[in-house]
Amino acid sequence: MERYLSPLLKKSIIFSMIAFPLITISVFNLIYLLTTVPINRDTMLIIGVLAVLGAIGMALFKESMHHNRSLQQQSFDFIKSRIQQSEVVPEQAIVRYIRDLDTQPSRAYQTFQTFLQHEERLTNYD
Repeated sequence: MERYLSPLLKKSIIFSMIAFPLITISVFNLIYLLTTVPINRDTMLIIGVLAVLGAIGMALFKESMHHNRSLQQQSFDFIKSRIQQSEVVPEQAIVRYIRDLDTQPSRAYQTFQTFLQHEERLTNYD
């Protein structure tokens, strides 16, 4: 699963690592400039640059969140297909695991872990 999801995770982490400093620096500097420095032509240019940097940071953060949602969906799809492709676990157990995934998607990792333990027990039993 790691090999399957690693590229999306890497992109999401990179976007987040760039976004947070951009947002933080621009917000703090904008607050400082707007509250302490008199507004003139030079400060307006700096305020504009800081606003653009903040907007880029917010866009990167939103893209990171999009990658996180995609990552969750792909991991859910991987788990579901992995359970369906099992040749060791009985068909009725597979149906139960798939039903559990569909009814409780927030517990997908716990369901998958239970499935893998079940599959391992059956494999070691043979």
